[in-house]
This record gives sequence, C-alpha cells and structure tokens, in this order.
Amino acid sequence: MAAQQSAPSNVDEQTKAINYSLYYEYFKNGDYEAALPYLRWMIQNAPEYAGPNRKDDRNFERIIKVHEELAKARAESAPEVARAHLDSALAYFDQAFVVLPPRGVALDTVTWYIRKGRLIQQFSELLADRQHEAAELYRQAFEHNPQRVDDYSIQFVIAQLVQEGDKAGAVAFMDEVEAALEGDPQRTALMEYITTVRDNLFRTPQERMAFLEDRLAKDPQNLDLISELFNIYRQLGERAKMYGLADRLLALKQDARTFHTVGKLYLDDGEPAKALEYFRQAMQQPDVQEIARELYYNAGIAEQQLGRLSNARTYFRRALQADPNFGKAYISIGDLYAQAVSECGSQLEREDRAVYWLATDYYERARQVDPSVTNEASQKLNTYRRYFPNQEDLFFKGWKVGQPYRIDYGCYAWINEETTVKPPPSS
Repeated sequence: MAAQQSAPSNVDEQTKAINYSLYYEYFKNGDYEAALPYLRWMIQNAPEYAGPNRKDDRNFERIIKVHEELAKARAESAPEVARAHLDSALAYFDQAFVVLPPRGVALDTVTWYIRKGRLIQQFSELLADRQHEAAELYRQAFEHNPQRVDDYSIQFVIAQLVQEGDKAGAVAFMDEVEAALEGDPQRTALMEYITTVRDNLFRTPQERMAFLEDRLAKDPQNLDLISELFNIYRQLGERAKMYGLADRLLALKQDARTFHTVGKLYLDDGEPAKALEYFRQAMQQPDVQEIARELYYNAGIAEQQLGRLSNARTYFRRALQADPNFGKAYISIGDLYAQAVSECGSQLEREDRAVYWLATDYYERARQVDPSVTNEASQKLNTYRRYFPNQEDLFFKGWKVGQPYRIDYGCYAWINEETTVKPPPSS
C-alpha cells in the first residue's frame, strides 16, 4: 500500500474535495466513527490534499487523532478494540514518512517523532509493551535537531537509560546533550538535571573514581574533576594516584587550600619535611585565613615529627590564635611537654616530673573549651597525674600546692612557661 501511495493518484479534484469535506464536517463535530471511512479514503487516494492547490500533513494528523479518540472511548469497555485503534494510529505515523515526501510534503521530523513518543506514553497501560519506543523516538528527534527537542524528552531518554542500568550509555548521551546545548540560557534546568543524575549515577567511590578518570581523560584541564578525583583517591587510599594528580592540581590552582591539601598528603605518608614545604607556601597565599586553624595545626604536627618541639608549639599557638576553642591544639601542646620529659628526663627527677603539671594544664584547658576532645583530654589527665611529684618530693623541694612554678631550666629552657604546684598523686 505504501508503495502504491508513493505516487500521485489519478482521482479528480472534485472527488478529493468531496471526501475531504465529508470527513472534516464529522471530524470537527467530534463524530470520529463517521469521519474515519472518509479519512481512510483520503489517506489511500489523496493523503497530501488540504484543499485546491494545497498540500500538507493534516490528513495524517487527523486520522491519528481519530484513532486516538476512539481508543480513549473504548479503553475501559473494550480494551482490545482500543489497542487496535492505537496500533493503527502508530502505523500512520510511520506511513506518513513513506507516503508524503514523494508527494511533495516535507514532514517536520522532530515534531512527528515527539508526537509519536507522547502517544505511546499517554496510553502506558494499553501500550505497555511499546513503552521503550518512546525513548528511542525522542532520541531520534534529538539526533535530527537537538535544539528543537524539549527538556522533558531529553530527560526521559536519560532516565530510561539509567533505569535499564546502562550507565555508560546514559553518560555518553548526557555528554552529547552537554556538547549540543550547554551555554544555552534556556537550558539551565536541563544542565542542572544532568549534573544531578551524573552525581548520583555512580554511588560507590570505586564506580565514581572510574567515571571521573574517564571524564578527566576527555577534559584534562578541568579543575573540578581533578579536585574531586583527588579527594576520592584520598578516600580510597590511592596514594600513588594522588601524587600523580598533585602537580596537575597545583598547576591549575595555587591557593592556600590546595597547597595545604598536598602538604597533608605528604604528612600522612610520613614525610614531614616535604609537607612543611607545601604548608609554608600555603601560608604565603592571600586566602590563608580560610584554613588557618588546620594549616598551622598540621604544620605543628610536622615540626613535632621532626623533633623541633619549640617550632611545633609556635604553630600550635598560631592555630589557637585562629580559633581559641580549638581543643586539639591545646592537647598537642600538652603532648609536646610530655614528649620533652621523655626526651630530657631519662632518670625522671623531681624537676622532670614537675613538667607534667604544665602538660595537664593544657589538657584541662582543652576539655573546658572544646567538648569534642573531652574524652581524650580526660584520659591524658588521668595518665600524667600518676607521674606528678609525690608528697616526699614536695617536702624535699619545699614546693607548696598552688604555688607558681616556672618551667625554664636545663633541657626545658625553651618552654619558659609558668604553672602551679599540683597535689601529689593519690596513693
């Protein structure tokens, strides 16, 4: 039939006009049953006819509409009849592409694909076995002219791919959409939708790592991708890959946070000297105050690991200047003093034990200002109080509980800080 209809018929103009007029009267009055035979005649004999010397696709549009309305009317009482009408309507969509162009009618391909997809979606129960075709039709429309396809149709294709578990296909299609439409101010909502889907598509860090690596290979200068991938490498313990990205990250973004992040990588890997190089560069950046607390604290840890206790204290104090309620810094200063005793007081003389008074001052201050470190500070207090000078020591040295006492002698000269004599440990 399609082959026969590809060539103009020899039906005279008057007969075409009569049949056109008859079906149209019934059609506009909603008498679709009566309109259908005449519409079929038009499709068979003059599908392009729209009046004297006029051609378009309206006869196909109307016969599809007739079958759609008849399907609605019979959907509950005779679903098998309704399904037959819908199958006929869908067949006419396909037939129009074959019949009309040879007769001089240029179809709006994008519109026809989308209309057919909408019809399939509209009758989701009666056409349950054909629902997958909707996404295929919308994708065909996109391939013809991306700019003319509405956001809903594009989103439906993406959602269908995700639902089918075709993550690679979904990513590939979203890449196509971004390449074709990104930058269009009318498509902001669509771009946000794509970003959301892409972010949620790969839920495990391992999946997201592979996804980001693939995207970075296509866009090697994308700072957001590099930063996110760097953090995922850190989360997964991919140290070698982190080091590989560190230089690329710094080449694109030289700010305090980035220098600090790379320095922390070296610190965690037991290279405090290398870490300090990056921390010092971070301290020179104009945005240093945004991360001052953590930066100075980690610099203090690096100095402590290098055995430079006085330098470490300087950085911990700078961290406290940035945040006076930073309990970890108070604990770290206390730890410095306890470490000094272990390094200086091999015989643990009375003066060595007195340094623990000062260390516990800092543990006590930590738990007073920062509830998050209460347990740690309390444990350290209990530990070091056991090593305080005992009653005999106090008597021998003439120390009175509550009396000021300065730690500024011998190996502890660098401390040069005052504490108070504490009660001896309980027996």
